[in-house]
Amino acid sequence: MNEKVVGHFLTYKRTMLNPADFGIEVTSRRRVKGLRRDEVADLAHVSADWVTRLEQGRPGATPSVAVLLALSRTLKLTTAEQQYLFNLIGAKLPTTVETDSDSLAYLTALMTQQVPNVAAILDQNLTISDWNSSFTKVYGDLSQQPVLARNLFWQAFRSPKLRHLMPDWSTYAAQRTAQFRQLYSTMPESQFLYDVFTAIKADSDFQRTWQALTTQLLRPLPLLLDHPDLGDLYLTEIPLQTVTQSSYLLVQVANDAATSKKLV
Repeated sequence: MNEKVVGHFLTYKRTMLNPADFGIEVTSRRRVKGLRRDEVADLAHVSADWVTRLEQGRPGATPSVAVLLALSRTLKLTTAEQQYLFNLIGAKLPTTVETDSDSLAYLTALMTQQVPNVAAILDQNLTISDWNSSFTKVYGDLSQQPVLARNLFWQAFRSPKLRHLMPDWSTYAAQRTAQFRQLYSTMPESQFLYDVFTAIKADSDFQRTWQALTTQLLRPLPLLLDHPDLGDLYLTEIPLQTVTQSSYLLVQVANDAATSKKLV
């Protein structure tokens, strides 16, 4: 841990804040630029001693993840700045930290530009949060679906429509099961992933792959869909993870001109 650099970074970010943004009245007597240490401590609900020790770069001052996240919120750190702070401390930024608004805006724009290819944005649980017009054309509008029903693993085993779309559904389901085991191993305390598991565990196809202890990272997958309105669609699913590892752009690329034409 580089205590001196940590202290300099936190001090700098504190001095760049506007007290008025936190409802703190600024008078002519105030001589401190930005917020005071005790104000940061109060807003973050941490001890003032922690803030002082960190800013002074005292050896052995290693805060918990909870303290780091609280300070990050109060200091209004971007995702990149949070990652930088955690790197300096030698800690791991939790995967549940959301992508900052600017990054999400760029990701949404990139998703939209994938048309006629099918594209969707997924969170760290592989739950669909946004999708483009080609996605709606192939899989339907998910806007009225609850969060659980927009999860890729839930859909693989609980969505009759998805089963009907895929002639080789068993292979697809086995791949999703292996991916679910891999993801669940990275977040074993996740209540949401436990809810997904509870919803799909009774399915015999899920159990067959689950009991085989098969694991698989997200990777490009070939897909053949037999769509009732569009006919045969030949696609390759390509997952792209953001730098913060908090979201994905999932793109299903048309493999031939006929499929691409059907998606327009």
